[in-house]
Amino acid sequence: MTGAILTTFFFAVSAICGQRIAISFGGLRGNLLRLILSTLALGLIVLFAFRDTLAWPTFSWLFVSGLIGFGFGDVALFLAYERLGSRLTILLNLCMAPIFAALAEWLWLGNAIPLIPLLAMGVILFGVVLAIRPTTPASNRRGSFRWGVAFGICAGLGQGTGAVVSRKAQELGESLGLQTHGIAEAFQRVLAGLVFAAIVVWIRSRIEHRHGKATVLPKVRRNRTDWYWLVGAALAGPVIGVSLFQWALATMERSALVLAIVATTPIVLMPMAWWSEKDRPTLLSVIGALIAVAGVIYLNTSDWLAELIRA
Repeated sequence: MTGAILTTFFFAVSAICGQRIAISFGGLRGNLLRLILSTLALGLIVLFAFRDTLAWPTFSWLFVSGLIGFGFGDVALFLAYERLGSRLTILLNLCMAPIFAALAEWLWLGNAIPLIPLLAMGVILFGVVLAIRPTTPASNRRGSFRWGVAFGICAGLGQGTGAVVSRKAQELGESLGLQTHGIAEAFQRVLAGLVFAAIVVWIRSRIEHRHGKATVLPKVRRNRTDWYWLVGAALAGPVIGVSLFQWALATMERSALVLAIVATTPIVLMPMAWWSEKDRPTLLSVIGALIAVAGVIYLNTSDWLAELIRA
């Protein structure tokens, strides 16, 4: 259980750092720089420790998963950070992701969604609607709040759908008898995200250059603190957080419990966002977040709970 608890903490720290660099560097640039550092760190780990786990059949699926999750999803995530702050962004991201994952499995794999999970999804949506309130100070936000909500939902879409494709890669690896490891899988997905983010930044910069603008790559305030936040964002989530998550899955008997504990990240994040961004949530926002997180926890553990009841 220690691994799952630490995962939750580091995912929350990653969100705080991510919001800071989205404001300091700009969402698109901050995300790109973070992915560069994450790819280098994970690449070195895989090169020296898990080189044998790289294989083309799984790489192709993991790369597609990374394009969706770390690419599309994280670009949207950092654009939401700018507009919503870390608290609401992570709430939207982590609470909407399992809904989109279930929908992707239904549309792509034909897995029917039972009634109880459907009710849990309704609870999640109800909680999210209650929790969405623009309480982050204007100095810590930039851009339209409504667009921020849209980007937060898109981040959940990317993460949930990317997770489904990633499971496809894992199933393929098992069927072919290939050796796999979570760190190597994370590297391959982050590498794809880096490619996607670089293309987005290049396209945006070309468009703005054509129109005589230069906002996608603003001049960076090169003080030491900004770079500390950048390193923290690069390491806390994709490197340390993912490593702890894989450790938790390997050491805990029920993966559903790991997912349930990690689902509490939006709650753990609240006091951090209050300290870092002066984002003091309203009582209604707290209640909504608790309802949404409870729905996510139940969605992740409903099968296991049903087994316990039958036993």
